[in-house]
Amino acid sequence: MQVHQGKQTQRQAQDWQSALDRALEAHGGEAALAHYPHVANAFPSNRPNPYTGEFPLLDYSGLKEWATCRGWRVRPAPERASDDEKYNPPVRFTRLEDESRRFH
Repeated sequence: MQVHQGKQTQRQAQDWQSALDRALEAHGGEAALAHYPHVANAFPSNRPNPYTGEFPLLDYSGLKEWATCRGWRVRPAPERASDDEKYNPPVRFTRLEDESRRFH
């Protein structure tokens, strides 16, 4: 039962990652913002989220590796957060220069 639940969570995360990838490709600009819950569902941490039970804590290192491989830099955007997003600010994606991209 636990294994099935883990596979389901992994499948859901992959679906969120695919949606994020498509949105970034379609964006076409040099910078984009994504809501924290969307990114956290794509890259959930194994640790529980101490601020909310609505969505997981973000695995920032996993997100950073994924984004870098696709030509993006990621940073939190706390200046764009509303009061209720204090502990889960939007995530800013900024395109990397071509020579900065890493492919694995």
